This record gives sequence, structure tokens and C-alpha cells, in this order.
Amino acid sequence: MKWILIIVLISAIMLIAFSLSEQIKDRHDFYQNLKLFLNQFKINISFRQEKILDFLKKTNSKKQFKIFVQEYESYLKTGSMNLEKIKVLDHEDREILLDIMKNIGRYDVRNELGQIDSFLATIDVKLKKTLDDKNKLSPMILKLSLLFAIGLAILLI
Repeated sequence: MKWILIIVLISAIMLIAFSLSEQIKDRHDFYQNLKLFLNQFKINISFRQEKILDFLKKTNSKKQFKIFVQEYESYLKTGSMNLEKIKVLDHEDREILLDIMKNIGRYDVRNELGQIDSFLATIDVKLKKTLDDKNKLSPMILKLSLLFAIGLAILLI
């Protein structure tokens, strides 16, 4: 019975560690997809609403970025966009993303490209930070969790 409890405890701790590690990876993937999306958007620049909707439908996306694409489609159709569903973004990032996406199509092409370029520069900084987190924090979380689980198992034995 004691061994089953120890195995369940170790499994639970590692499951929590994997989910935390996955969140860090999802954040990095979101910014990477956002950068690719905006670069494609710049290349295929056409700010007519029908063209943007067609572009969004062609966008391949997974997980959190798919929520962003769905919310942007909703914004173009209804005028409302809720980025609270995107769990990998903090409040400041949501506000910046909301601002840039709501302003697309309001100005001339030169200003739009300038706004997208400045947002891409911000994304590059975030992408570098999330890559560092992904490379450093994810393995560290897993290792510390494993050590904690082993230590707890030794205490229970």
C-alpha cells in the first residue's frame, strides 16, 4: 500500500511539472505563430475585410493561437474580441495585441506596415525571452520536481 501511495505521489508531482513545462512551451509557440502570422499578413497585405477573413481561414494554427485566430475572426464579424481566453498571455500582452489587431485596416498601408513592424520588434523581444524560458525553465522544473518527488518518497519510506 505504501509503495502504491509513493508511485501515485511521484506521478502526480511529475504530471504537475509537465503541465507547467507545457505552458512555457505553449507561450513560446504562441509568439512564434504570431510572428509568422504577422509576417504573412504583411506580405499578403490587403485590408479589405473579406480578404482578411479568407487569410484567417487559410491560417494553420494550434492550441492557444487557434483561439486568437477565432477571436480575431469574431472581431471582424461582430466587432468584439475577447483575448482573456488566451491563457499564455499576460494582461499587458493582451492589451498590445488587442490594440494592434483593432487598428489594422484603419490607416493607410504605410502606417499599417509601420505598426506591424513595431509590433514585430516587440514580439522578437518576447520570443527571445520565451525561448530562454523554454530552454532553461522547462528542464529545470522537471528536474526539481523529480528531485522533490524522490525526496518525498524517501521520507515516506
